[in-house]
Amino acid sequence: MNKKNNNLYFLGIFISLFGHAAWGSVLEDIKFSTRIQVGAISNDSGSENVFPSGFLSLDEGINVNRAELIVEKDFKTNIKPRIGPFPGAKPEQADWGFEFDLRYGKDAAITFGLDDELDINDGNERLYLLPQWFLTGYLPIADGFSWMVGSWFTPVGYEIGAPVDPPTSFYTHSYAFAYQPVKHVGLLSSIKLPVDNSLGIVSVDLGIVQGWNNLQDNNHDKTIIFNLRWRSEDFRTWLDFENIMGYEQSEDGVTDQTRPFNAVSLDAEKLMRRTHTMTLTHRFNQSHHMALNLLYGFQEGGDLVADANNPPGFLITEDSHWYGVNLNYYTQLDHDKQLGLRAEWFRDEQGAHALLPEGIYKAVTVNLSWWPQQHLRVRPELRYDQYSGPGKPYGGRLPTVFFGEEQEQWVASLDATWFYSL
Repeated sequence: MNKKNNNLYFLGIFISLFGHAAWGSVLEDIKFSTRIQVGAISNDSGSENVFPSGFLSLDEGINVNRAELIVEKDFKTNIKPRIGPFPGAKPEQADWGFEFDLRYGKDAAITFGLDDELDINDGNERLYLLPQWFLTGYLPIADGFSWMVGSWFTPVGYEIGAPVDPPTSFYTHSYAFAYQPVKHVGLLSSIKLPVDNSLGIVSVDLGIVQGWNNLQDNNHDKTIIFNLRWRSEDFRTWLDFENIMGYEQSEDGVTDQTRPFNAVSLDAEKLMRRTHTMTLTHRFNQSHHMALNLLYGFQEGGDLVADANNPPGFLITEDSHWYGVNLNYYTQLDHDKQLGLRAEWFRDEQGAHALLPEGIYKAVTVNLSWWPQQHLRVRPELRYDQYSGPGKPYGGRLPTVFFGEEQEQWVASLDATWFYSL
């Protein structure tokens, strides 16, 4: 064997051994987990419609909310996008990870340009989705730097799809959740700032995404995410200020990508949409914790008026504002039982949401989360909603700006979620 072939031979052995070792290490770090959630929901009116309380579960009855497989590789870091910074020294080595989710069920907020184009979903209420697929990484820059790129649930708002999923301790959702983005495709980076520990732990997020729920942005304008996060030195108090801003006007007649807020400019003017939320969470002790969330949203109005076949808020023709507050309180009754309370107030000034009328919304929700065994949660819940304004947002059928029948609603639900990790 000549020298050249000899070198190639040993290079091949090295690559083969390194490849097996590297991939063996990666495979050891990969985790598989699943969540299966089934729920039953009903209201006190003659209508089967339970929106907006049920959010994606629009009708009374039994729903397969999700059957989900998650494949992920975690990475060593002291800061995570969407979650924030952690105490302690930063890792000195770079690392990487990934996550891939496959979901089937009614909890089906689609990514336009991806899930809506799958033939398997045509005409079905329960859909197959790829809600999250992203790479993550860490670099020992400043006090710690991490990033994620791909498709991921939004970091904007108290109720988000990750890192705790299903999103909250409640089966029904807040009005804030109905008015905020669900997920994004793009890049989100997070850096931990070099702040003295006595002043708390601080990080900043910066992201560039394809708007709200889009793989393909129909107006070719990127949207910016900017977040500021603070944690107390003892890590019991968190403050998150989260923002998303960008031009979200509908172009070329494509309104699916911008729902539930549609605005069109006939002279190609760019129309701003922005949402700002602030969330304060505090753990009083091992048994009691709370979260206070404030929300403000704005959509610049367009100049195209919807035809008579569409509901009044289908196209936004004047600058529109929505804002609200919700308080969440949790009490650990026992090692396997938690009581949850939520009170909320929300106002949509101009009826910006394509499915709901303008007015003031109030709601109170109470539930009990019970873990009869480690991997199973059973959760009865009762909710009361009240509305004041010119419309009737409950009962009837969607969109309730056109077809609602009631100004108040009681909703009862019972759901069970099975969690398991391999």
